[in-house]
Amino acid sequence: MSPLSAASSPFPSFPVSNITIPATPLVVASLDFLKAHTRLSTVNHCLRSVAFALVLIGRLPIFSGIQLDTELVAVSVLLHDMGWATTPGMLSMDTRFEVDGANIAREFLTNELKKKGNQSDHGHGKSHWDAHHLQLVWDAIALHTTPSIAFFKEPEVAAAHLGIGADFTGPYLSIPPGSPPAELGALVRVEEYQEIVAAFPRENFKGDLVTIMCGLCRDKRDTTFDNLVGEFGLEFGTDGNGGGREEYTEEWKARRTLPFIMNSLDRSAEFE
Repeated sequence: MSPLSAASSPFPSFPVSNITIPATPLVVASLDFLKAHTRLSTVNHCLRSVAFALVLIGRLPIFSGIQLDTELVAVSVLLHDMGWATTPGMLSMDTRFEVDGANIAREFLTNELKKKGNQSDHGHGKSHWDAHHLQLVWDAIALHTTPSIAFFKEPEVAAAHLGIGADFTGPYLSIPPGSPPAELGALVRVEEYQEIVAAFPRENFKGDLVTIMCGLCRDKRDTTFDNLVGEFGLEFGTDGNGGGREEYTEEWKARRTLPFIMNSLDRSAEFE
């Protein structure tokens, strides 16, 4: 699948950031799928994240000399929040939103590749999207909220994670993830950030983020106690406005991993 011409590409140009989002049929299909099943704020978040990932691929020494599959990165980042889908019946009730997203993406891509003859142009000649490609997409999505793992995976997984993170940190992005904020514009320049956000506005992304995450704490709470999502329940309750916070906090405390591990060791010791 060769990239579409600039005239027919659904993506704008970025003269300041000097990037081009690969407009292959698979990337465009992924964008259409994202638009069909998520909020506008989610769509624009994913598009911004793709742009930031491409900026960082071209700038960071860790990607120097590596022939990254930018189509795979773009597809992974576009689909990384399918676990926030608004289409009824699309999501599970018993898996983390990241795993939902990874599973949805893999199924969608598998079906698309079957329709398109399983061929894709990665920018360096035609090659097959095989099980390894699909696994990289799955890993990039499932691990996108786990920097201590994603950053050390394959380059495409790391690039996807960093691009997604850059949409939250903007010009204060730091590497490795979790380190103190970098000097302003050290990794993502202010003018690049402004160009990308102007192309894909935030559309109340912060407010929608709280609503979505708190909704997960309300509707899929068993999937939220051991990860980032639970912090939203602890801070904002299960309705985004403090409602249900005390109840959620008590259950979160009861479901902490460390007491479970230590108690299990003590109980098992009875049989030694």
